[in-house]
Amino acid sequence: MKKINMFSPSKRFYNVDSRVVDLPGTALNLMGCTLAPGEESQPHNHFEDELFVFTAGHGLVCTAQETLEVNAGDAVHCQRFESHTIRNLSDREPLHFHSLYWDAGKPARSAPEPAIDTLIFSTPPTPNGDLHLGHLSGPYIAGDVLKRVLSNRGAKVFYGSGRDDNQTYVLTCAAKENIAPSACADHYAQAIRETWQGYGIDMDLFITPDNQGEYADFAHHYLQRLHEQGLIYAKDTPVFVDDQGNALHEAFLNGGCPHCGESSDGNACEACGQPNQCTDLTQPRVKRDGRQPQLRIETRLFFRLSALADELAKYVQTANMPAHVYQLCHTMLTQGLPDICISHRSDWGIRHRLPSMQDQVMYVWFEMAFGYLWGASELPVQGEDRFAKAATCYSGAMDIVHCYGFDNAYYHTLLFPAVYLALGLTPPRHHVVNELLDLDGSKFSTSRRHLIWGKDFLAETGSDYARMALMLTRPEGMRSNFTVAQISERINDLFPNKLSAWMQRLQARLAPHGGKVPEPGAWLSDQKIYHDELRQWMEGYQQACATATFSPLRMAEQVAQVIDRVSRFSAAQDYLLSAPGQSLSNHARSSLALQALTARWLAFATSALMPDLSQQLSELLNLDEPDRDPQLASTFFATGHALAVHPRLELPRVSAEALAQLMPGQA
Repeated sequence: MKKINMFSPSKRFYNVDSRVVDLPGTALNLMGCTLAPGEESQPHNHFEDELFVFTAGHGLVCTAQETLEVNAGDAVHCQRFESHTIRNLSDREPLHFHSLYWDAGKPARSAPEPAIDTLIFSTPPTPNGDLHLGHLSGPYIAGDVLKRVLSNRGAKVFYGSGRDDNQTYVLTCAAKENIAPSACADHYAQAIRETWQGYGIDMDLFITPDNQGEYADFAHHYLQRLHEQGLIYAKDTPVFVDDQGNALHEAFLNGGCPHCGESSDGNACEACGQPNQCTDLTQPRVKRDGRQPQLRIETRLFFRLSALADELAKYVQTANMPAHVYQLCHTMLTQGLPDICISHRSDWGIRHRLPSMQDQVMYVWFEMAFGYLWGASELPVQGEDRFAKAATCYSGAMDIVHCYGFDNAYYHTLLFPAVYLALGLTPPRHHVVNELLDLDGSKFSTSRRHLIWGKDFLAETGSDYARMALMLTRPEGMRSNFTVAQISERINDLFPNKLSAWMQRLQARLAPHGGKVPEPGAWLSDQKIYHDELRQWMEGYQQACATATFSPLRMAEQVAQVIDRVSRFSAAQDYLLSAPGQSLSNHARSSLALQALTARWLAFATSALMPDLSQQLSELLNLDEPDRDPQLASTFFATGHALAVHPRLELPRVSAEALAQLMPGQA
């Protein structure tokens, strides 16, 4: 129990002597107010609704629309932004009243997205080269951003990828560089991990396949189960071979896609995403020498993808995937799913163990379905062995998210889910997919050296700028184009030109007041507009953060829009803040409170995109760490909260000239 004097001590607000009463644990605010005999409050409005409860005296409450006479025992409700005054009609007695006010414009606190344990996989890259910006703009930074978002909500999140050693592209790279395929894979797998580390991408799981050990045993265990179900069968089929009799598939073969006509390697087309049988390519050529391949009949293994068509049709309707991927699935289901060849005659890869098939290896994309289960089996979940742990992760209780490029869509939405459904497992619910990123109008290409290496870009920009640049140009839903001239201009405009300059102005404006952030006072029309816009961007950002609607591109765009807008808003508000006088006007208080709120939200919103900047902003705002709760991050600072006056935010500029040197063909 605590006794409170409602009317003293007091401070003067709007010509009213007011005592602020703390109400911990509630969003309601309370003041005890006294208006002297014959006095009238200054006209004002604010973003809160306000209820006046009159306890003594006789007065008037006036708005633009009406006037109400009040006495002790009366109460009057004024809505947010409704300008009002109170007049004491007595020339001898004070008018006493209580003011209760609350933020009625705040969106109703919806039930937060539950903190579900989540496993995120990004497609393991082929270790035939380091990562360029086209790779990084796709699954890898996106998966890291999603992990940070979900971790901030309190979810237990695991993020994994690996090395896709058994791709034939490792063989062609090794031959070109005149080294052993295993040495090639080891070298580039290490280079890839170093690039991830430089970009702040922290993997909890890393899948390293082996061709004879426990990993191979694990894959064969599941393949044997599918074989026992009759879903794997042998069939004599035509096969392309070169003039030395070597079987041709994937990286060894090129021709026209039988579905869309675009140039395609064997087994799958990057352009339309559909699989092929290699022998149905138009104008096929051996990549090594450009000759026409020869046909031979061989016995190979096939997976009955067609047998799972009905279950896959239901899955496609319920999983979260973008339009382009859905249409690919719909097209293939409508045409009739093909059975997929899962064996090729080769010395590179996991050898089959079924009778008469030991000279063939497992199709690498079929192997990857088991590779994801292998990665899941390393998690600290219930299960007495790897198989039980993998089943626990893919039981449906954990959210599974696959991040990948559109060229890998059919594998992730049809082939892998078919395998998991056949094994009694639950396929991933969420597909985070990117299209191709072009560089100055043309596709990134390692073979043509039309690229910018991730490490080179990182060296010129730093991790935060590099991450933000790639998320701002991320090809979501459609191809996008990356040019160093445009991105250097955008990064410099957003951060050193606008964010840094604005934060320095805000600190300077608060410095004469001990760095303390004022509570909002009266509101002008442009302040109301800005506040409404800010709320919309906050809500848009939260939608982009949700697993089912995840979009790192929209997250980055919302942050960029807020920085653009607050820079203009701050410049326009300087007319209020540069007025002479030691005390802040009521409208100036609202301006500074709004700007401090914006800085608080930016510290929150950049935590997943630009973690170092987020930490810097939090320190300048005197926060121990960035807010994790979006509701808290979108709340005005408590009265008396002080920002750091020093140091100032000094963000570096990106050298457009140095970035231009990274473009293909430059020295």
